[in-house]
Amino acid sequence: MRKNSGITAFELAVTIAIMSVIASITLPPYLKWWRTSQMQSAVSNLTADLEMARTRAIRENAYVAIRFNNASYVIFVDNDKDWYHDTGEDVLTDRILAAGVFIDTTPPFIDKLRFDSRGIPSEIASEEKIAVIQDNTNRQITINRLGHINVQ
Repeated sequence: MRKNSGITAFELAVTIAIMSVIASITLPPYLKWWRTSQMQSAVSNLTADLEMARTRAIRENAYVAIRFNNASYVIFVDNDKDWYHDTGEDVLTDRILAAGVFIDTTPPFIDKLRFDSRGIPSEIASEEKIAVIQDNTNRQITINRLGHINVQ
């Protein structure tokens, strides 16, 4: 008598079919959760980095600038107040956003921001907004004239 070992092609096909059905049911909610998580993470990181820049400007009695690009931003100590990172100026954060998450730098949104030694954003006359976008989702981070940061 011969021992049967292993699985048949039919058993393999049934197993793959069952796994495909389960994946098709569970994958869309997981992907939605993943995109939402990426957006929340980007907004949270940007808010924390803005607070850190404000605190660092106060602590070091210096100007700290933030330059925004579509998919990244850089925070640095702006010793010569020219809005550009030059040799000898400390980079505090250089962050690339998750794939599919962008910062809107078209007006009325800002593409740069600078905190002075009192933690006040210099050169803004009213509340400024930073828009973080992913697909059809838009979250705005607002900064008022006194440097208070709020997420909407």
